[in-house]
Amino acid sequence: MIAALVVLVGGAQAQYYGGGGTPPAQAQDGKPALEKGVKARNLVTSLGGFRGMANVPVVLTGQIVEIEPGGQTGRQRHQVPSYIYVLEGTLTTNSEGGPVGVAGAQYHTEGQSYMDAVGLWHNHSNAGLKPVKYLLLLIGTPGGPTTQKAGADD
Repeated sequence: MIAALVVLVGGAQAQYYGGGGTPPAQAQDGKPALEKGVKARNLVTSLGGFRGMANVPVVLTGQIVEIEPGGQTGRQRHQVPSYIYVLEGTLTTNSEGGPVGVAGAQYHTEGQSYMDAVGLWHNHSNAGLKPVKYLLLLIGTPGGPTTQKAGADD
């Protein structure tokens, strides 16, 4: 069993380093690799939305949502923090209530991101001529509810 593990690890090392089994010179010299050619841009932050330590398991769920021209998600609200990053097109969000700057229509274009308010009814739609695509990230608990669609009584 140990011999098989050594062969497996040795084979993985040889494959990773290009077959010679020898790591790159920089790693041998013990010099740290320096950052080169990397660009990072902040997308979203909760800006104080989380005030306490979480003592329950947390699950991050992500999905790509596409809305065709003239389409909409329908009235809904998120029961957990949700972050949106627009990949293509212009996303229109109509929110009911909320603080100044959130209530009413908001327009988010390609490359923009924002956080949906927890519990606030809203509808995402596409008034453009091409599909809208966005990345939706939801932070919840395992098996817990994340999004509620409006019913007849809501």
